[in-house]
Amino acid sequence: MSMNDTFREMRNFHAELGRFNDQLKASMGDLQSNHERVSPIWQDDMRKDYDSQWQEFDEMMKRYLRREGSDYVQFLDQKLQALSRYLGHR
Repeated sequence: MSMNDTFREMRNFHAELGRFNDQLKASMGDLQSNHERVSPIWQDDMRKDYDSQWQEFDEMMKRYLRREGSDYVQFLDQKLQALSRYLGHR
């Protein structure tokens, strides 16, 4: 694979990661909405197990959406800029 191929694939991955982050944010918004809608009416013993799993999942997703997702995109931005300069792209 040539460096031009690598650059093209990195650009494609960068775009896909941006779309993934946007879709994940929308999906988590929908999921949070549904969670809040069901929350007041679901109060059995299984709910305690669910809540502990939900809390861990929710925190992990919020951390990714708040920080890690954009950090990955910024990292790729920097690498793409450096590779673009190396390849002489304008």
